[in-house]
Amino acid sequence: MQAGPVREATLSLRVTHDADGLLMGMIGPVCLALWQAKPTPERFAVQRAHLHAAVKRDPGKVVFLCVVSTKADPPDEAERRGSAEMITSQGNQLLGVACVVEGMGFRAAITRTVLTGMVLLIRSPSPIKLFESVRLSAPFLARCLTRASLPELEAECERGRAQMKLPDA
Repeated sequence: MQAGPVREATLSLRVTHDADGLLMGMIGPVCLALWQAKPTPERFAVQRAHLHAAVKRDPGKVVFLCVVSTKADPPDEAERRGSAEMITSQGNQLLGVACVVEGMGFRAAITRTVLTGMVLLIRSPSPIKLFESVRLSAPFLARCLTRASLPELEAECERGRAQMKLPDA
């Protein structure tokens, strides 16, 4: 008797934090940070705690997807350095990191430049790449996880975005 191909379970977003322009959650083995506000020390601390908890819960089985919307301003120097340390501190227990900077034009270019500088500070054995969309990041993250694909990733990120609590003006 031959076994058929193994089907991977459908992934759905499980929100672990949603406040003040930052949504954190898990989409299967993907730890998601969806930013629609500038990273402040308080928001950044939430992101760090959630990534650390995800990696601690499933060491060597988690990737990180950080999505920066067109509404989010780039982080200040302290949060940039903290981001580098956050990724570096996970060591080989984090399988990969995808940073998505959404949008086109000057503002998105500046944010990508800031993130490129942050990536240079990271000393991690895990691969790290920048992308323009969640759709483009999905094959990279799937490879990090040794999965065939992550077909639900984009739709689940959009579901999270649709329910996000934005910061007070």
